[in-house]
Amino acid sequence: MSDDLAALAADAYVYGFPLVFDLQAVGGFTREGMGSLAAASFNSFSHASKLAGPQDRFVSINNDTIYSIAQVDVSGGPVLLRVPDTAGRYYVLQFVDAWTNNFAYVGRRATGTAAGSFLLVPPGWKPDAPDGAGVIEFPTNVATIVGRWACDGLADLDAVQALQSGLSLEPYGTPAPPVGLPAPAAVPAELAFFEQMRAWMQAFPPSGPDRAYQQRFAPLGLLGPATPYTDCPPGLAEALTVGADAAKQQMDAALTAGGLAPVVNGWTLTFHIFDYNLDHLGPGTIDDPAWKITNRDTSYLARALAARAGRWGNHGYEAAYPLT
Repeated sequence: MSDDLAALAADAYVYGFPLVFDLQAVGGFTREGMGSLAAASFNSFSHASKLAGPQDRFVSINNDTIYSIAQVDVSGGPVLLRVPDTAGRYYVLQFVDAWTNNFAYVGRRATGTAAGSFLLVPPGWKPDAPDGAGVIEFPTNVATIVGRWACDGLADLDAVQALQSGLSLEPYGTPAPPVGLPAPAAVPAELAFFEQMRAWMQAFPPSGPDRAYQQRFAPLGLLGPATPYTDCPPGLAEALTVGADAAKQQMDAALTAGGLAPVVNGWTLTFHIFDYNLDHLGPGTIDDPAWKITNRDTSYLARALAARAGRWGNHGYEAAYPLT
């Protein structure tokens, strides 16, 4: 085994971790749901119907918002999102691409609380949208909408559920069947992460600068059209497993040893841990250096840590997640 190859595998694991971790959750959501949210197929919402409690265990869950989540696939063509008039009530629909970049927001802060419609379109889609509809271009064909509705206790649940019923996703035009998540090849369990990364990087390519960066991973077999991991050369298999173990240790050490964000009076202020999106800043985002991790290499580790510790968290200008 080459030490250089193992070090490269560790870099690849950190780089690809958000993609794999995210799409595992996307696929799981369509099959099993999440917590109190029932499973929902692509291009349909699943709505929570109760406030969160101790049984709900995903990261930084709120007790004063009700969730509506959809996994969206625009590979077959645009999808029309309709939102209801919330009469000033706070809500947010957060759009997260396959690499965990927050790329758009709809809601009180971003677009107001009047009823509206938004055409969700594949990368590079150009034709006109329906009159009066906004356009949200997806960086990847599959993305997640994480919706949160302000809820003032149990007595307010019926009003929130009425608003949830006014949220919809509809095919637009004459769409083709969406592709969904490509199934990775069957490989040994210890190499499954890298096979998922290989298959899903091709299906959901990142931005141009990121594609240039990931060319470094060609010696690991991550850029080929067919899997090299079914009958993997022993030296490569060892380098991949050693590199993955090293990357996991690096990530866990970074999360537990501090330094991820400033600490004030015992609180870790994580206002900027989701600032790694540098390329696809759509409606509702703030395209400003104050909300960007300008060093791209640093952003890869930050993105991996944010996914590991708080997948589907909002930018700091939409929500704050102080930790202690």
